[in-house]
Amino acid sequence: MSRQTPRKARHARQPSNLIPAVSDYESDAAAIHAAYAPPPPRTNTELNSSVLQRYLPSIQAILSIAANAVVYTFDSETASWDKSGIEGTMFVCAQSPLPESHQPRACVFVLNRRALDNLVVDLAKVSHVEIAGELVILKVEGDSEGGDKVIGLWIHNDKDETREINGATIQESWKVARTGATPEEHPPEGGPAVQAIGRQLALSDLFGQQNEPQPANH
Repeated sequence: MSRQTPRKARHARQPSNLIPAVSDYESDAAAIHAAYAPPPPRTNTELNSSVLQRYLPSIQAILSIAANAVVYTFDSETASWDKSGIEGTMFVCAQSPLPESHQPRACVFVLNRRALDNLVVDLAKVSHVEIAGELVILKVEGDSEGGDKVIGLWIHNDKDETREINGATIQESWKVARTGATPEEHPPEGGPAVQAIGRQLALSDLFGQQNEPQPANH
């Protein structure tokens, strides 16, 4: 009886490199995905800053924000306030100094939701700031083409005291922009309320009028 020798089992030959090769198409797809990956999330302040810098690249930081502000202009002939047609989110911003000067700069920027014309007030060109009732009043120096003008900012108030905070920020930023002194070098006098809103002045001193005008209904 013959004995048959069992055949050895055939084993599949294993490749020396077990890592699958990536095709050129897959490499290109991975590179495209990396190139178009979404940017890291940004804060609301960063988003607001980027929007404002499109209009005014010198803006460096946002000092305070009011979600809703209405801009009025003062008519000296009728001693009344008129809506300017500008209303929206208001920002008090610090700006980079001019190249020929190290003087600090600041501005009030109202991003108009009604039209394309925004309000930008250079606080260095404001000769006087006053808080009177619901208005923050700015007397803006004129140029060779026009005289001084008076602007009233009505700021919607809320539980966070947005009106008071923005009014105080405008006043302190104005002092810095006009004098170059920091708030620490230019401390306000009086108690917390006076420190928040500044010294009240008669509107007759500001406008040369005897009666205090009242803004129209908002």
